[in-house]
Amino acid sequence: MILTKISSKINFIGGMLSLIVIANVVLTIYLNKKQEGDSYIINIAGRQRMLSQKITKEIFYSKSSENFDFQTLNDDIETFEKNLYILINGNKKLNVYKPPNKEIKDKLNQVLNIWLPFKKKIKEVEECSTDIKKDKEIMMNSFDEILKISDRVVKAMVKENLPGHYIDLSGRQRMLSQRMGLYLVRYLDTSSQSYYYTYYESMRMYDRTLQSFTKDPLVEQKPDLKKIVSQNYEYWKNFKNYIKNLIEKENRIQKGIEYIHKNNVKLLKTMDEAVWLYTEYSESKSNFIKNFLYISGVLALLIIFYTYFTAKAMERHVKNFVDRAKELSNIDPIKQRTPLRVDVCGEDELKEASTHINKFADKVRNALDYSNEALKRAELAAKELQIIADDAESALNELGVKDRKNFGKNIDATEDIAIESAESLIHVSKMIQRLKDNLSKIIEAYPNEE
Repeated sequence: MILTKISSKINFIGGMLSLIVIANVVLTIYLNKKQEGDSYIINIAGRQRMLSQKITKEIFYSKSSENFDFQTLNDDIETFEKNLYILINGNKKLNVYKPPNKEIKDKLNQVLNIWLPFKKKIKEVEECSTDIKKDKEIMMNSFDEILKISDRVVKAMVKENLPGHYIDLSGRQRMLSQRMGLYLVRYLDTSSQSYYYTYYESMRMYDRTLQSFTKDPLVEQKPDLKKIVSQNYEYWKNFKNYIKNLIEKENRIQKGIEYIHKNNVKLLKTMDEAVWLYTEYSESKSNFIKNFLYISGVLALLIIFYTYFTAKAMERHVKNFVDRAKELSNIDPIKQRTPLRVDVCGEDELKEASTHINKFADKVRNALDYSNEALKRAELAAKELQIIADDAESALNELGVKDRKNFGKNIDATEDIAIESAESLIHVSKMIQRLKDNLSKIIEAYPNEE
């Protein structure tokens, strides 16, 4: 589109500059506000990486600490889950927007899919660890009770004068009860399989020996000894089930810790990828701002050059128009025989003004031509009137008119009308009509005498 009007060029230049300035201001304010949210979001996402490692560390620490407080761990879990919810769903109060693109959204959903079973295992480990810590004291008291019952069996066998190998086996039961307690506690504290195997072998030996006592014929013959052995066996049977449940909880803890150890890196890596996606998104907006400012600067520079060259061209056109107008004002329209013209090249307004001036010049030229023609006719009419006046005076002299004074006045009036008609270019016809009327009055006042 070619702009040919001065007003169009000025409006175009002003509009483009205004548009660039407004776009720069609006976009800068909008993106600055967005970048404030970006900083907060990147901070939250980065904190998620730290929390994932802190939660894992606390889980491992809880295994070796006797008086571990799970409140801190629960607070970290709640914070991680709350931040993840904010990142996925946004929060207007905190100026956190929803994931800006599908890639970030999918990555956060991937983090969520890893986190949910991860959290479940953490809670399971926490629950089992809490139960084990509560049951440890009960377990140690139970082992003390087993030691007491085993000692009563030994004393009862000694009292019943059983053979030496019975005394030896029952005495070993006392040692095995303490050995089981020691290595079971070590296993629960350290999860070392070597401790578990030592405990397991001690437990099997103790259980096998105790069952052999319950089925031994010699023991069957001793009612008091049989009663004590039966009590020992019943207590042991219940305690063995309790230990079995306790070990199952420990195994669940081990599986949970293995799962946490395996997926901790995966959770960290996925969360780290989400942080980098947010960082790249923020940097892309910063680059967009820079590129937009560069482009708008180049456009503004081009508009400035366009404005300069347009203004210079408009200046030349206006100067040419003024010069032509001055030439027109200095021309004598009477002596100038060629048509008067102000022809300029330039904007539409100057062309339109030139057209109007040329039309006015044509009208002036036509008026001059008409005036010259009327002047010639007036001069011709004046000569004819002079001839008529001379003829009229000769006729009056021949008629012998006595009132020369009035007649002279009429003659003078006739001459004045002729002179005025000659001077007045536009009203010649009216003056000739007036002259004709005066002549008619003279003829009517002085009729022809025969």
